[in-house]
Parts: sequence; C-alpha cells; structure tokens
Amino acid sequence: MPTSAPEDMKFVTMEEVIAFAVEREETAYMLYSLAAKLSKSAAAKKMFQELADEEAAHKTVFSRMDSEKVEHHKFCRIPEASISMYLSDVPFRPDMTYQEILVYALKTEENAYQLYKAAAGMTDDPSLQKVLMNFADVELGHRRRIEQLYEERVLTEG
Repeated sequence: MPTSAPEDMKFVTMEEVIAFAVEREETAYMLYSLAAKLSKSAAAKKMFQELADEEAAHKTVFSRMDSEKVEHHKFCRIPEASISMYLSDVPFRPDMTYQEILVYALKTEENAYQLYKAAAGMTDDPSLQKVLMNFADVELGHRRRIEQLYEERVLTEG
C-alpha cells in the first residue's frame, strides 16, 4: 500500500474529498470482511470482523461530514510516531496469526493516515485541508487503538 497520495491526485470540492474517503473506507471494509471470512482461527475472524465494523462506522461518519462539523472538530493529540514504523510488512493470508493481523492492521491504518495527510498538503483550500486532516485524525485514532492491543497482547504476553 502506498504511504502517500499519488502526485496527480487533486481534490477540488468537498464532495470529491468525501467521496474519496467513503470509497477508501468501503475498500478497507471489504478487505477486512474478506479476511474475516477466509480466516481459519476464531480469534482472527473476530479481529478482522471488528476491524471491518470500524471501517463501516468510519464510512458512515465520513459520508455525513460537512464543513460546519469539520470547523468544530478538535484534533487528537496523538503522537505521530508509531510502533508500526518499526514492524515489517505482513502480507495478507487466510491463516494469519493474531500478531500478524495486528501488524497488518497497524500498517493499513498508518498508510491511510499518511494518505490523508499528504492529500491535505495537495490542496490550497483551507476547508478541504481541514476535512482531509479530520479524516487523517480518525485514522490516527484507529491506529492508536490497534497499537494498544498490540502492546497489551503481543509485547506484554510475548
């Protein structure tokens, strides 16, 4: 997955930004749903389904976004540094371990965060920048939740 927006990507309107975000969340939802369906272990199925449900919730939130709501959004104060930067990429497989699922999800959310952040830098429109940074913020929060699971269940339990 790319970590930044393609150079030819330009957002002109709020509607284009929202449509892009909704499409990205739908793609992530489908990926995690497929992963849940293909996974052989109950823990993996559960983790992927939880991730799919989160992406579906993001899609709903993003599709209801408007400039007035964005103006009142308070951004997270989550550090950008992430444990995901130090983990190797894990390819998707139906028989992934719980740890591999968490790493895969961390990388996916980090990539989404970086994509929205890069896209915000590609527009001169302050409203669109704020919307894109709002979307980046949502992904950053989701990444942090997965990091907490990783820290609790992988780093402390070995």
